[in-house]
Amino acid sequence: MVKQIPDSASRAAHIRLLEAHEVIDSEFQTLFRDHGITGTVFNAMRALIQGPAEGMRIRDVGCHLIKRVPDITRLMDRMQRDGYVTRVTNRADRRSVLVRLTAKGKRKCESLYPSMTKLHREQFSHMSERELKQLEKLLAKAMAR
Repeated sequence: MVKQIPDSASRAAHIRLLEAHEVIDSEFQTLFRDHGITGTVFNAMRALIQGPAEGMRIRDVGCHLIKRVPDITRLMDRMQRDGYVTRVTNRADRRSVLVRLTAKGKRKCESLYPSMTKLHREQFSHMSERELKQLEKLLAKAMAR
């Protein structure tokens, strides 16, 4: 006889969170694919565009990703090959290298903002502003344990 995992409110919340993530994330992955990039590439672009103008160390880009990647250096290699980032020597510490978005990378990232805003609105159109704020607070609380 196979044992069942006991039901609980925390288990139900976990399952619902995973299901919601799958639905929401799959729509964004489609959006990114339609624009010729991956969600991981956009994630790195977002971190860089919000970072210092002089650029960020590769390790720091990795720390600012929403969804972590196992090999950030290889991701930066691919993004450099595609013309989205450039590497420059850090003036403050010549042993380290900074990565920054190229003009092409910045344009690509910013070109997605209108589509992303529209998708955010569509995904949550059935919820009020108050409900969305409450959801955000509850998710932040869940992560702060």
